[in-house]
Amino acid sequence: MTMGAAPGSAYKRRVMDSWPSTDEEIDLAGVDVPGVDVPEAGVSVTGLPEVGVAGAAHRVSAARGRGGRRGPYRVVVADDADGLRELLCLLFDTEPDFTVVGRAANGAEAVEVVARTEPDLVLLDVAMPVLDGLGALPRVRRAVPEARVVIFTGFSERSLREEAMALGADELMEKDLSTGALLDRIRQMCRRPRLV
Repeated sequence: MTMGAAPGSAYKRRVMDSWPSTDEEIDLAGVDVPGVDVPEAGVSVTGLPEVGVAGAAHRVSAARGRGGRRGPYRVVVADDADGLRELLCLLFDTEPDFTVVGRAANGAEAVEVVARTEPDLVLLDVAMPVLDGLGALPRVRRAVPEARVVIFTGFSERSLREEAMALGADELMEKDLSTGALLDRIRQMCRRPRLV
C-alpha cells in the first residue's frame, strides 16, 4: 500500500492542476485593469529588453534555483517504522524550506513514490521490508539523479557508510541525531554542489 502525500495535498494538487494558466483560458485577453500597467511586447516585467526564448528560459531557471524548482525542497521519507516516518514528515512540514511530497514504508514503495513525485531530497531507512534502503538506493538514484539521497540509519558501521556512498548516497545520517542537528546537516548538504 502506498502511503502517498500528506492529507489534503492530493486535493491541492487537483485544484492547482485545474487552475487556468493563461489569460486566454480565463478569457481575460485584452481586458484593461485600471491601475495595472502591462508591459508591451518585447519588454520584460523588469523593464529590460527581452532576449528571446533562450534568454527568458535562462532567467527563469536562475530564479528557480537548483533543479529549476521554486520554493521549498520537496522531500520523500521512507522508513518502515510508522511513528518515526510520521514524525520526520511532521518535522519537515513545519520547516519553511521543506515540504513532504511522499511517504513509503519499504524500499519498493520508496522507488515508486520517488519516480512519481520527483523529489529534491529522499531519506531512506536502511532496514526496511520488501526492499531495503541499500537495494532501493540505485533505483532511486536512476529515477531522480539530481536529488539528494540520505541513508538514515540506526547503525553506525564504517562499512555501511562506504557501501551507501558507493551506491550513490549523498550522506549517511544516524537516527540518534537531534532534530536540530538533523535539519542543519540536511540543509548544509542541500546547499553544497552535488558531486556526481
